[in-house]
Amino acid sequence: MEGNRGQTMRNLGIIAHIDAGKTTLTERILFETGCVRYCGEVQEGTTVSDFLLQERERGISIVSAAVSCDWQGVRLNLIDTPGHVDFTSEVERSLRVMDGVVAVFCGVHGVQAQSETVWRRSRRYGLPAIAFVNKLDRETADFGEVVRQIRHHFQLKAAPLQLPLYRAGRLAGVLDLLEGKVTVYGEGSGKLELTEDEQLNGEIGREELVEALAESDDAVLRSFLQNERPAAAVLKRALRKAVVDCQFLPILAGSAECDWGVRELLDAVVDFLPSPQEIVSRKLASSCGGRGNWAADGESNRRCALVFKVVSEDWQGSWLAVRIYSGDFRPGQMLKVAGRKQEFLVKSVLRLRASEVEEIDGAVAGDVVGLGGDVTGFRTGDTLYSGGGEISLEGMDFPEPVVCQAVEGLETGDRQRLPGLLARAAVEDPTLKVRFDEEAGQWLLSGMGELHLAVVLDRLRTEAGLRTRCGAPRVALRATVEKAAEVRQEFVKTLTAEIRFRAGIRLRVEPLPRGSGMAWEFQVMEQQGLPPECQEAVRRGLQEGVDAGYRSGVPLTDTRVTVLEISYVAEESSELAFLTVSRQALGEALKVAGVIELEPVMRLEVSSPQDQVGNVLADLQMRRGRILELDALAPEAARVVAFVPLAEMFGYASALRSLTAGRADFVAEPAGFEPRSGKA
Repeated sequence: MEGNRGQTMRNLGIIAHIDAGKTTLTERILFETGCVRYCGEVQEGTTVSDFLLQERERGISIVSAAVSCDWQGVRLNLIDTPGHVDFTSEVERSLRVMDGVVAVFCGVHGVQAQSETVWRRSRRYGLPAIAFVNKLDRETADFGEVVRQIRHHFQLKAAPLQLPLYRAGRLAGVLDLLEGKVTVYGEGSGKLELTEDEQLNGEIGREELVEALAESDDAVLRSFLQNERPAAAVLKRALRKAVVDCQFLPILAGSAECDWGVRELLDAVVDFLPSPQEIVSRKLASSCGGRGNWAADGESNRRCALVFKVVSEDWQGSWLAVRIYSGDFRPGQMLKVAGRKQEFLVKSVLRLRASEVEEIDGAVAGDVVGLGGDVTGFRTGDTLYSGGGEISLEGMDFPEPVVCQAVEGLETGDRQRLPGLLARAAVEDPTLKVRFDEEAGQWLLSGMGELHLAVVLDRLRTEAGLRTRCGAPRVALRATVEKAAEVRQEFVKTLTAEIRFRAGIRLRVEPLPRGSGMAWEFQVMEQQGLPPECQEAVRRGLQEGVDAGYRSGVPLTDTRVTVLEISYVAEESSELAFLTVSRQALGEALKVAGVIELEPVMRLEVSSPQDQVGNVLADLQMRRGRILELDALAPEAARVVAFVPLAEMFGYASALRSLTAGRADFVAEPAGFEPRSGKA
C-alpha cells in the first residue's frame, strides 16, 4: 500500500488553446520531477503524453493523458488535455475529476477562443486555477498584454506573481513579487541587476497583488490600510485561501520549451492549489443531497469512485480510469454500480502513466488510478461504491455530435467486425454516436468534427486492422417540435376469437429551450399499475421514435414527451402492443405539433490582419454568418467572432488561406443548434 497521502496530493489538469504548449509543459514537468531522463519534443513525436500514432503524426493532443509524479514530497496526478475542439469529451471528463487546473496561455497570441472555452468549463466545476504565460522567449511575446486580456475576458481578480526580465530583447529571468528574488535564465547565468524601471514595475506589481488580496484577507487588509509591507508568508497564506476559494488567479511567467519557469510553477501548484481532502466533502455534498459526510473521512469500509474513462485495449486489457473520493481500493474488492444491478470485481489497481500502466498494491481517497476488471456495460460517469447506502456522484454532460459519416467494412470479415469495434469506440468516447441506417444498410458514425471522425477511423485501421470504405462527412441535423400537441392512440390486434391484444396511450409533446435535450415523464404508468415489461416497451417505443425523428436520420431534441394516460386490459396487454402504440402515438403527435429542422452552428473566431478584415467579413456573410464581435487584437491585427452554420464551414481553412494569403487563422467550437434557413 502506498500510504495515505491525501494531504500531500494534488490532482490537476493542464488546459489551454491548441498549440499553447500544454504537452511541452507536461514533458518538462516530468523531467523536472525525475520521471524521465530526457525531454521529448512534440515535433519529433517523442513526448510521453502524446503516445498515439495519430498524435505524433499530427503534432496535436487527441486523448487526455494521465501521468503521476512527485515534487517536494507531494504526489501530482496530472492530466494533459487536448486543445482541439473536436476532442472536447477528453477535456470535459478530465476537468470533472480534477481539483485544480493550470491554464496555459501563449505569450504571443494571448487569450484565444479555446482558452475561453476550457476556462468556462473549469469554472463550471468550480476549479481553483493558476495561470502560466508560456512562450515568453519569443520576440513578439507581450506578458503585460496577456495579463490585460486575462482580466478583460475572464472578469476576475488576477495579478502576476512574477515579472519577466529582458536583456537585449531576450528573456533573461523573472522577478518574484512575493519575495523579491530574481531567477536568472540562460547559459552562464549569474546575478542579474534590476534596472530602475524594473524596480519600479516590481513595486507597482507587488502593490497590485497586495491590494487584490486585501479584499479577501483581514491580515493583508490591515497592512494595506496602515501602509505596511506584508510578510511573504502572510501573502502566501492569503493567496492560497483566495485561490482555493476561486476568488483570485495568480499568473506566472516562463517558457516551457526552454524549461524556464517550470520549477516555480511546480512550487506554486504545491503551495496554492488544494489537496483532495480540502474539497472532497464539498463534491460529495453536491452529489449526495447535502450529505457531505457520507464518507469524507475516508473510512475504508465506505468506498466511492467516479469512472471518467472506460478503456478496452487488446495490448493492455480492460480497465476503468477512476477518481477515488472515499475509502481505499485494493485488488479483490467487490464494488457496486450506482443505479444498476451490476457489480465490479477489482482485479488490479493501476498507476497511470499516459500509454503505460503499472500495478500497485492499492490507492486511497483523492487518487486517480485505473481499476482492472471486466468493463462490459460500463459508461463514463458511472459511480462505484461499497459500504453504507447507495451514492451516485454527479455525472458529466457532453455536447451532441455535429458531423456524421457513413462507414462500411471493405471485406466480409471487416463487415462482421465493424459493429463491435464501433460500439467499443463509442463506449470509450461519449461524444461518438453509432447508428445503423436501415434504409441505406450502412453504419453511421457521428462525432464532433471531421478531424474527430478521421482520427477514430484511423485508429480502428491501425490498432484493430479494420479496413473501411467511408462516405463524405455531412452535417448531423436535429429536429424539434414547433408547438405543443396532445394525442390519444389506440391499438387493437385480433389474432383469433380468443386472442386479442389491446393498448391505449395519451401523450403530450412540447418544445423546450435550445440545448435542453430530451425530457421524459412516465410517472403515470406506475400510478396506473402498468406491468413493468409493458412500461419498458412504452419507453423503448418512444425512444426509438425520437431516434428516428420525423423522418429517417433526423432525431428529435429539445422536446418534452409526457405520458398522460395509459389504458389497458390485463388479459389483453402485451409488450408488442404497447411498443407499437407508443410509436404510433409519437408519430401522430409530431404531425399535429409540426417539426422544425435544426442545424449545428459553430462559434467561429478569426484572427486576421487589419487589411484583410473586409474580405473575411464578406466571406462570412456569404456563408450565412452572424457577426458577434469585431475588435483589435494588436497593432494591425483584428479579431472577428461570428456564428456560422457548420454546413458552411467545410473547406473553410483552405478558403481563408486563399483570402488572406495565409496570414489569418481561426478556431471554431460548437455553439448549439438553430433553425435551418437559407441555402443548405
